[in-house]
Amino acid sequence: MSPEIFGVSIQALLPYLAIFGLVLVLVFFIMRALEQGDKEEEGDWREQIKNWGERTVERKLEEFLENKDYRIAGEIAYSLGRYQEAGEYYLKGNHLLGAVKSFLKQKKFKEAGRVLEKLDDYKRSAELYEQTQDYGSAGQVYMVLGDLKKAGELYERAGEKKRSAEIYLRAGLFRHAYEHFEEVGAHKEGAEALVKFMEQMESRVEGKIEAKDLSFYRELARRSANNFIKAGDKKRAIELMDKLGLSEESACLLEESGELKEASERYKSAGLFLKASECLERLGEEVESARIRADYFLAQGKKQEAVVELERAEDWERASGLYRELGLLDKSGETLERIGRYQEAGAVWEEVNNWLRAGENYERAGLFEKAGECYEKAGESSKASGMYEQAGDFYRAGSNFYQRGLLDRAIRALQQVSKENKDFRKACSLLGVIFQEKGMLNLARESLRMAIENQELNRANLEDFYQLGSLNERLGDFEEALAIYEKILLVDIDYQDVRGRLERLRQQKTIMDSRSSVSSLEETQTLKEVSPLGLEKPVRYEILEEIGRGGMGIVYKARDTILDRVVAYKVLPIVLKDHPQALRNFFREAKSAARLNYPNIVTVYDAGEEAGNYYIAMEYIEGETVKQLLSREGKIPLKAVVIIAGQVCRALEYAHERKVVHRDVKSSNIMWSKDKMVKLMDFGLAKVLEEVKGHQTIASGTPYYMSPEQALGKEVDHRTDIYSLGVTMFEMATGQLPFKTGDAVYHHIHTPPPEAKNITPEIDFTLNEIILHCMQKEPDARFQTAKELFEALKKVKVE
Repeated sequence: MSPEIFGVSIQALLPYLAIFGLVLVLVFFIMRALEQGDKEEEGDWREQIKNWGERTVERKLEEFLENKDYRIAGEIAYSLGRYQEAGEYYLKGNHLLGAVKSFLKQKKFKEAGRVLEKLDDYKRSAELYEQTQDYGSAGQVYMVLGDLKKAGELYERAGEKKRSAEIYLRAGLFRHAYEHFEEVGAHKEGAEALVKFMEQMESRVEGKIEAKDLSFYRELARRSANNFIKAGDKKRAIELMDKLGLSEESACLLEESGELKEASERYKSAGLFLKASECLERLGEEVESARIRADYFLAQGKKQEAVVELERAEDWERASGLYRELGLLDKSGETLERIGRYQEAGAVWEEVNNWLRAGENYERAGLFEKAGECYEKAGESSKASGMYEQAGDFYRAGSNFYQRGLLDRAIRALQQVSKENKDFRKACSLLGVIFQEKGMLNLARESLRMAIENQELNRANLEDFYQLGSLNERLGDFEEALAIYEKILLVDIDYQDVRGRLERLRQQKTIMDSRSSVSSLEETQTLKEVSPLGLEKPVRYEILEEIGRGGMGIVYKARDTILDRVVAYKVLPIVLKDHPQALRNFFREAKSAARLNYPNIVTVYDAGEEAGNYYIAMEYIEGETVKQLLSREGKIPLKAVVIIAGQVCRALEYAHERKVVHRDVKSSNIMWSKDKMVKLMDFGLAKVLEEVKGHQTIASGTPYYMSPEQALGKEVDHRTDIYSLGVTMFEMATGQLPFKTGDAVYHHIHTPPPEAKNITPEIDFTLNEIILHCMQKEPDARFQTAKELFEALKKVKVE
């Protein structure tokens, strides 16, 4: 254990003893220097004082004081050891060295230092202050000496941190200055000191901070910025962060300050896109916010999330491309439409077989021919025709008009096909067919002549030659007819009924030759009786007015001249005669329909051929079709839907019991008479026309009501009528078809039926379920009989 002095160990006292020793040494040297100076200046007086006695000294002292000779008085007091008095006298006498000497004797080092300062002896004054731990005074003297570093250190040791920081700042010791400003909470001054330190670093390396120093440099910047923030000067903090590229820190500060737009830009620079987006959203800039999120998700490979944001940003072009990448072609098509890229949209809708949307977009793009093709596939024949007309494709336009039964419009379109057009001959051929249907036989013949003009007869144009021969025969030009028939047989010996026609014409020619002596009147009478074509046979049905057209022919209001009654006279497509089996089936179906005698079925009176046309004469109903009702009213009251469907059920029940399937139940085949009676018409005709639908002049109709098995070409039974009636009920209740867009055939086969209730919310639940039950894909899943369906309808409660 170390020895103790007054209870304190010597080891603990060593630092103080050392300082005290240094002070004594310093005092010793100062005293020596002062005394040496005194000896040089006051040597005589000192010698005299030594020789005076005590009383003399006192008396002399009083005399010198009375005479205000303070300097000598000081010397006397000093020699007597009265140092305090000596110091006072020295000061009064302006003998500063003496005063210093006196203060040192009294150990008044601070007072001694002050006097040394007055003597401009700053060096010794500072040393004295420092050795006596009067660091503040020492620091002040070093400030005078210009040694700012030393001054700063001394103030630091004196505990005057802010003062030392200020001195370090003046000395260019910026890092030291920062640290002391930081300690005393002078944040702004500390921040400025750090900025100067960083500038100092930059100047040393000419602005090129090495990579190894960059993190340290940025850390300094962060510290400086934090101090600016603490001082309430965010602007300076942000400027500093921006200067050093510390975008995230800058963004945070801006966000805290409410400068969200600028914060967003900094967040983007820092790669923090979601934060940037949040700032913009808070500003209400939702479009730009969504665009930034989209970019972020794209960078992350999150395409699904990105495309949602692109839609919010209304960036339809990029959204469209991304939807395509994701395989969402419908959405891609919709977005292309939004930005007016109609041609591309049309191509996308084609890919997904949405022919109606494809057509609409191609039409907007001015690609009328493409639009027409798509409309045609969509079953929109009317629109298709208009597009072909606008595209200048008058043959296709005319063909479409003809298929829709618009004969006059078809003629106008076809007559615009120029001779230079590749479709000119086909147009003439179709004009020949149309003119025949209108009874304009001479025009039909001229059109067919134009179709085969300068053409050698071959298998490709056999039909045109055949039609021309038939027309010549009907017009009485037997010679030309015979010549044409003979040419046809040279190419195809079994072509249709040419051999039979040729034989009959030859027989007729023989008869005519054998009666050459008969008078013209008699000859004419003979022709009337024996002509196998009935050229002069009186017309039984007098046409009154046209009342409808469709895929199954033209319907006229006519008068039966024999029975003198008004009938509905339907002229069927002329092409039926080119299909003998179809003709036989037609008459068979007409016969079956004629046996159906029921109040809800249109009665068939007669069927046959007249004036070159095949016809069916039926009961004429005063009223309109359900289709016409829908066109006028939009949809039918639910009570009327149940009533109409119920009566159709009774008609079908009656027909099905007799093994007759309608095959074409739809709103245009249901008549609503003036006395509120339903009449179902056209039993069996769909089957006949289906057999020849591949022929160019037959319009098979839009299969909006077709059962899945019928669409697939399978054998059908009475349950196909249940399905079609379900579609018709849906149409009546909602005002629209269940599959009104796209490929109807595909939808009938594959797409689940929609619910009528989703379109007409007020529909009775039971009726909604009945319609769904009728429209099941599998026949076994439907109502199995019309009677069963009728019983279900009786349970529907409607106002």
